[in-house]
Amino acid sequence: MKEQRDTAAFERYSQEHGRCLGMAVEELRTDKALTRSEVAKRANVSVLWIQRLETNQLHTNYTIRRLDQVARALGVELYDLYKRAGEMMRPPPWLDREGALNDE
Repeated sequence: MKEQRDTAAFERYSQEHGRCLGMAVEELRTDKALTRSEVAKRANVSVLWIQRLETNQLHTNYTIRRLDQVARALGVELYDLYKRAGEMMRPPPWLDREGALNDE
C-alpha cells in the first residue's frame, strides 16, 4: 500500500514539475517578447514541441540537452530555468505535513 502511495506522490510531483517548467519557459519567452516560433527556431525544435512544453502536454520523455537548447534560446542557463521552475513549485507530496503524519 505504501509503495502505491509513493508512486502516486512521485507522479503528482512529476506533473507539478512539468507544469512549473512549462510556466517558466512561457514567462521567460513572454518577458523577452519572443514568439514560440522564434524560440523553436533558435532551439532547433518544433513550435508544437514548445507549445506542448509550455502547456505541460508533452507525453514523452525529453532530454536535458533539448531543455538546454530551449534555455539558451531564451538567453538563460539551464540551471536558471530549473531554478525558476523550482521557485514556482509547491513542496513535494512526501514532504507534506499531512502525508508525513500518515506515515507515522
